[in-house]
Amino acid sequence: MIKFLYHSSFLLDNTILFDPHDGGSIGLPRPDVKADLILITHNHYDHNAYEIIPHKEVKIKQYGEISYDSYIIEGIKAYHDKEKGKRRGETAIYKVTDSKGKTIVHMGDIGHIPSDEIIEKIKNPDLLMIPVGGVITINANEAIEIINRVSPKIVIPMHYWIKGHLMPLDPIEPFLNKINRKIVEIKEKEVDESTLEKGTVIIFKV
Repeated sequence: MIKFLYHSSFLLDNTILFDPHDGGSIGLPRPDVKADLILITHNHYDHNAYEIIPHKEVKIKQYGEISYDSYIIEGIKAYHDKEKGKRRGETAIYKVTDSKGKTIVHMGDIGHIPSDEIIEKIKNPDLLMIPVGGVITINANEAIEIINRVSPKIVIPMHYWIKGHLMPLDPIEPFLNKINRKIVEIKEKEVDESTLEKGTVIIFKV
């Protein structure tokens, strides 16, 4: 199960939380969850508010492979910009594989097209969360290029502007207008991704 908590924050199987924000500082609802493990892709204020979340363990920009409970987690170094981190630093890509072999990839605040080596590591996941809002990450066109190369079963766009958001990001429409996949809008904030058909883009009604 994946629960959408706005911006780049998602809760996986009520166990692993990606990139929590505090809500108020970015103008979005505050996450009201708890987690065993919090994975933070990079130490920026809109991704690292782990103090407000009840949790057992937190990893910030964790590179390499670790085991946690029934999951294998691989952190892969990427950059927040096109200058190898000179402007905005590094960001982790997290690849999480559960005991049944289901693979989730969270791209963090990636700001460039990944190398062939990175693409090979994250190829063919069951679910890909990828930023599409541009400005400080990849934009819609770059996200689509990555999606076409990675070939995920399901895509969840993230890190885009919605009403109330205080960050000057692009809205999701440019991405949705160009992506050549079936778009499925979920009314709830939680979905069992295993029930969804291959080749879809999931957006959550906000």
